[in-house]
Amino acid sequence: MKVTTLFLSLAFCSLSSPLSAKSEEILQPPGREKRMGMIDPAAFGFGQPGFVADVTIVDTQDFENQPGGLDFMELRTIAPLAAKKWGDFLIAGSLGYTLTDVDFQGFGGLQDETLHTLEAQITVSWRPENTPWSTLAFVTPGLGTDFRGISADDFEFSGLGLINYKVSDELSLAGGVFGRYAADDSMLVPALGFIWQREPFVVQLTPPFAVIGWQATERLTLSLSAYPSGGAWDLDDSAVNRVNINGWQTAASVIYQLTDHLTLSLRGGFNIAGEVELQDANHRVIDEEDLETAPFGAINLRYSF
Repeated sequence: MKVTTLFLSLAFCSLSSPLSAKSEEILQPPGREKRMGMIDPAAFGFGQPGFVADVTIVDTQDFENQPGGLDFMELRTIAPLAAKKWGDFLIAGSLGYTLTDVDFQGFGGLQDETLHTLEAQITVSWRPENTPWSTLAFVTPGLGTDFRGISADDFEFSGLGLINYKVSDELSLAGGVFGRYAADDSMLVPALGFIWQREPFVVQLTPPFAVIGWQATERLTLSLSAYPSGGAWDLDDSAVNRVNINGWQTAASVIYQLTDHLTLSLRGGFNIAGEVELQDANHRVIDEEDLETAPFGAINLRYSF
């Protein structure tokens, strides 16, 4: 589930690009070639700090074992709120909101549903200058709902503790533990990954994301990526109380820096390995279906500090 796992990669990359720090490109002297930064494949909020808006439209994902399917559209926004630095320590906060419109075409008695995800994140990091080691911890309370009624099941909470080791200027490793609680369901999993940069290339294997990027010119970057899609929401419905939509998106992206602060990116690919699950008020599964592969397209606009 995207809401469950995206912070593993987000937190890893935060060690490389904290919210309060200005972009490394901005700090470089005039005339020096810009250093390639992290690639955020689908506006999940890591990399260079700034305001992000992303719209994704997925073609009909047919049900594998019955007639019908899902139509899926998503608008995601992220805004950094504030940051404060004390010596080697940084405390930062950000707010994310996602509007998801899903046409269930009668599946489980549901039709067109407008779903909302609201998440706040508080991050604490330690990044001393004279050691390859750094650490990070965050807590993220969230809300996944249709806003027709709010209960305790609408709220989610996640957290992570991470240790990062910079092997060289090109390679960073990280490991830690990620935990989450939502709707009487808890999990605790390891968080492992690495980022390798040798300009003009970057490889980001930070589960659940995989990104390969090539900086073709100073302003143009091309990338291939895979990342989770979907989410989980509580509904104010007499029969269906909770919806889980899981899947993966594989995408090719064209990222172009319009100005020093504004970047536009287009991406397209396929939604794969999808599934939808409906639960009742007692968290019992009342219906589930695998989803066929479907194409998607997306546009992303980012204003960086």
